[in-house]
Amino acid sequence: MADKYFSSRSERDKAQEAALAALAADVRGELGQVTEAHAGLRRQLQEQSAQIAELGVEVTRARLGAESVEARVAKLEKAVGTATRLLWVVLGFVVMMFAILVVRAVR
Repeated sequence: MADKYFSSRSERDKAQEAALAALAADVRGELGQVTEAHAGLRRQLQEQSAQIAELGVEVTRARLGAESVEARVAKLEKAVGTATRLLWVVLGFVVMMFAILVVRAVR
């Protein structure tokens, strides 16, 4: 009876061991798939990180270029303001000279 008990127990242990070995093989296979998927995601993330870094550099360059243009436009606006004032002064001077010439011509 003890032999029969130990024999059936040994068979059950072997069956459980085989089931656990099959389960372990399945888990390893799925883990390999997860690892491959993770590696693909990591590659994509690294590529996107590099693209974002490049985009950041381009944005910085664009911002610096826009600031440079803004500074030049401000200088030009100042020069146009000065030229406009000077033009009004010259125009006033020309009107006064014309008025003087008209008054002298009438006398």
